[in-house]
This record gives sequence, C-alpha cells and structure tokens, in this order.
Amino acid sequence: MRTSKRTAILDTIVEIIETNGFSEVTYENVATQCGMSKSGLIYHFPSREDMIRSVHEHMAQLWEEELIEAAGGPAEEVSPANRLRANLQVSLETATRAELLMSIDSAAEPELREIWTRLLRRWNPPVEQIATDEEACMAYVVQMISDGLWANDYLNGNQLTKAQRKAIAEAAAKLIPESME
Repeated sequence: MRTSKRTAILDTIVEIIETNGFSEVTYENVATQCGMSKSGLIYHFPSREDMIRSVHEHMAQLWEEELIEAAGGPAEEVSPANRLRANLQVSLETATRAELLMSIDSAAEPELREIWTRLLRRWNPPVEQIATDEEACMAYVVQMISDGLWANDYLNGNQLTKAQRKAIAEAAAKLIPESME
C-alpha cells in the first residue's frame, strides 16, 4: 500500500524530533526534509500546532496498532489480562527518543495529553481502585513495570539486552491477576 503524502510528512516530523527535538519542527525544516514547498506543507498543516497535534495522533495510532497486533484484537475485544500482556510485549522495544519526547511534551498540553489519555484508557488498567483493591493495584503494578521497561534505557544507566527485557516482561506477566483473564 502506498504511503499517503500526509503520512510521509508525519514520519519525517518524527525523524526530526528523534534527531533534533521539537524545536526543529518548523515549516522550513519539514518542507526541506520532505522535498516540498512550504505552501505545500501548509496545505496539510495550516499551523505548527496542527503539525504537532497531528504527529501525536499519528504516533498514538501507530502505538495502538502495535498493541492490537500483540493482543490479537482491539482493546474492547480482548481481556484485561491480554491488554496487559500486549503492553508488556510492545515494551520489549525500548522507547525511541521521539516517543519519549512526545510523552513528555503531551504532559504539558491538555489537548495533546487527551490524545494519549483516550488510548491509555482503552489499554491500561483503571486507577480508581488501586488503593482499595489488591488485584487492581497488582494490575497497575504490571502496567508500571511495562512503562518502566519502555523508558528504562533513557532513565537508567543500564541498557537492557533483548534477553533481559524479555525476562522482565515474562516475570511481570506472572503478576497479572487471574481474575483478569
């Protein structure tokens, strides 16, 4: 299937973020790297804010596609345990710099945070009963292990091997409450 021009532009923006950070996401830089005119870029993204919002939506969609593949179906069609296992499976690959920067960026902007919150509500265990329900707490512990596995190489001086990452994910999967199956 042929990649749409908009998707190709969004992939280029991700590459710019990966290499140089958000400050380099400008019409000039994106247009140059895409080999198109600035006016052509404005056609797809009328403002820089639209570019940034669209790249967050694009990355959220790609992440959800990975989760769906790992879980064997959309969040609403698989068990909570399978959703947690999918999160662990996807976290076997460490975050890219762009993913980590986008995660940090979204925390400061309510509109961007909502893009990710909608996705997280579908795939992550709820937080409301963590303090009062042991199984809800344990499910969220597994989620936090998944999140930590994803970000570990940037937050910790130890870069894990694939075998180490797999061992941690397998150990975490054993903590998933049976009631979630």
